[in-house]
Amino acid sequence: MLASLDFIFLKMLKFYPNKTKVIFFDLEYYVPAKDRSRSTPAGMTFSPVLSDHKILGGSFLTYYPMQDRVGKRHNIWEWKLGSEEKVLCEIFRVIQDEWKSIESKDQAGSLMLAGIGISHSDVPALLARMSLNAIASNERVYDVLCGCRQIDLSVATFCQFAFNQSYFAYPKTKSALYQKYLKGKVLESGKGVWELYESGDVSAIEKRCAEEVADALEIYKSMFEIKKKNDASLVRLKRLDKIAEMNVSALDEK
Repeated sequence: MLASLDFIFLKMLKFYPNKTKVIFFDLEYYVPAKDRSRSTPAGMTFSPVLSDHKILGGSFLTYYPMQDRVGKRHNIWEWKLGSEEKVLCEIFRVIQDEWKSIESKDQAGSLMLAGIGISHSDVPALLARMSLNAIASNERVYDVLCGCRQIDLSVATFCQFAFNQSYFAYPKTKSALYQKYLKGKVLESGKGVWELYESGDVSAIEKRCAEEVADALEIYKSMFEIKKKNDASLVRLKRLDKIAEMNVSALDEK
């Protein structure tokens, strides 16, 4: 028993950055007209626990960060599969399949979920909706979804914005991210999806969702480029400080 526990512990410690995967994704929702003005503490109209609200689907893109390489792309939609339950099953399958190499004996890396605002909306929505629809056992749904590390870009980027108050941290809005990292690009509110769905313009929903996932990846990479530039500037400043100190020391010796 102890030997098997030691094996599990050692297996958990393995980490292979070169094969680590990030799934960038975005979901689209539908809220019926009667609930669109409902009052909530955070202003979130969609609720995964209301039976007539639903996840329409989403776009998923697997990215290998150490290789800067895009892998599989999955576009999963109710109008293609026939029901929300089938959408949830397919999303679960995609994420679970990405886990397979990690769960095997020769662990291949780590799996992360990434996107804008996913920690307070998309991941909890999937967790609740998959559990309510009994896509798998509640234990397995939790293990697969919450076993993934999360990169919520609304949180991960806040230190790259100016601070006006000491120690004040707050998730950045999608609009702020687009202004800073995508040259002020504007993306319409997700609420417009409800009318597009009702009018049958599903291609517009697909296009919007795929674009937002591509934007999330671009924001992620731009965040690193800014960090690299800032680090290079700090190295130059430290070098100049050292030269200045040496010059001062030389003058003092004279």
